Amino acid sequence: MQIRQGWVLALALIVSASPVLSNGLGLAAQQPTFESPSFIASVGQSAGAQQARVLATRAGLEFTFEARPAAEMLEGHKTLIVVLGASTKGLGAAGVDIDSEIAWATELFEKARQLGMSIVAMHIEGGTRRGPSSDRINTTFAPLVDHLIVKGASPDQEWAGAEEADGNADGLFTTFAAENSIGINYIAKTLEAVGALQQLFGVAAGQ
Repeated sequence: MQIRQGWVLALALIVSASPVLSNGLGLAAQQPTFESPSFIASVGQSAGAQQARVLATRAGLEFTFEARPAAEMLEGHKTLIVVLGASTKGLGAAGVDIDSEIAWATELFEKARQLGMSIVAMHIEGGTRRGPSSDRINTTFAPLVDHLIVKGASPDQEWAGAEEADGNADGLFTTFAAENSIGINYIAKTLEAVGALQQLFGVAAGQ
């Protein structure tokens, strides 16, 4: 299958630099396991955070959920899972704008690292979360995480779904992974994140 034009360099960088390359079919065998309990939060206050909550439950993860937690709430947790994607409606309901959200999330990331937490980012709403506000969040925080779960096409696969559902059509997340040696899972359907989370956290399917 033909590799998308413009992604060849990024793909080569991932293969050479990252031992945790994955595709939509699963993680590489040497992928390290992330630890529980985890904390799930939203960066951008989109509906994807509630989706992640359901997905984590179905995956059998031990976690705490709070869409916009105070940094101190992370204490006692091992992994921070953030769902990336801005929602004007969600931000408005929280009483914040995009600048305030980025400032708050920056403090959240700093607190997580101070506590020695790993960070996993999920971008699971596809192309609907690739507008200007969402991409301010994506470009600020995706390069800072330890692993990405992205609803979108991998460099070596054609996207079979609706074009607007591809959150990685321009290779943005592939580039972040390549440049920062970040492991990445590509999923074609949101529900596939259940299996990705189970593999990342070492949870047996059906548990």
